[in-house]
Amino acid sequence: MKIPGQIGVGGAARLSTPTGAAQTELPAIYTAEPGDARPSICLIGASGTGKTEQLKRLMRYFNAHGLASIVIGIESKHQVLAELRPLVLPIGAPVAVAGGARPATPSEKHARLLKFRDNLRAGMYREHDGRTVGAIVFDGLMEIGSIVKAHRLANMPVSSKTGEQNTFRAFDEMGVDLIDIMASFKEAASDASKAYGIEPLGIAATCGEELRDGKFQAILPGRQASTMLPFQFEMVLRLATETAVDGSGTAYVAHTMPGEVVMPQMGRWDAKAPGGLFEPKIVNPDLGDIYARLIAHYKGETTTGAATA
Repeated sequence: MKIPGQIGVGGAARLSTPTGAAQTELPAIYTAEPGDARPSICLIGASGTGKTEQLKRLMRYFNAHGLASIVIGIESKHQVLAELRPLVLPIGAPVAVAGGARPATPSEKHARLLKFRDNLRAGMYREHDGRTVGAIVFDGLMEIGSIVKAHRLANMPVSSKTGEQNTFRAFDEMGVDLIDIMASFKEAASDASKAYGIEPLGIAATCGEELRDGKFQAILPGRQASTMLPFQFEMVLRLATETAVDGSGTAYVAHTMPGEVVMPQMGRWDAKAPGGLFEPKIVNPDLGDIYARLIAHYKGETTTGAATA
């Protein structure tokens, strides 16, 4: 069974291959196809709420459909995904030097992220072990944010008035950097498919949270990232553990709507999903099933009001 809309690597391009024309030249207008749509999903939750487990369920779904996944490996926790044999980009891998290796600096890790993004935009990394790559997985955004933060602090601007490094400005720009990087990853994942006629990619990312000023927020550096970055994604699920309805133990749930309080104050957490497609709270969520339902929704194969529990 193929994911709906799959065209496969090597299919006829819907747009001509880039020719190096002037940046200001208007690109060709094309007809969008349902197969162009690929979800970008952010999973937010405290430690132990099942974020990495949901990534494993998504990868199992891809494996069952003959697709591979790319994991952006920032720390050792990505090893728990190894049983599913994903393609891993080890951003933090040591740098080879004469006679051995040394740890990568924050700026070198940052440069690796940008290089991977640029290669992705150029149409690379679309096959692994003979399988089409279905999605890029970030586990998680906190670790990406830490790289951006360390890189920015290592290259702090100097104040024109005092001649000292401007840490306030560096902190203010961290969030903007992180938002821009993730937005550019989304663009790279889809733009290459249009340019080269290859399979578009989904994006899945995880992020921890904390209770701040009475509201749960993503743990991300900078002023803007924690409130703005999650909504760069088409779907934001807040994962939590709650007492099962029958009192039998702990239930894992995913909230799909803003929590507890209605407008104008949207409650203690943020979440979003296509209206009417899912229950406000999904019990024992399976990100593979959620992904499949989103794809079917984009293709018009499901009706609004359908729900899953």
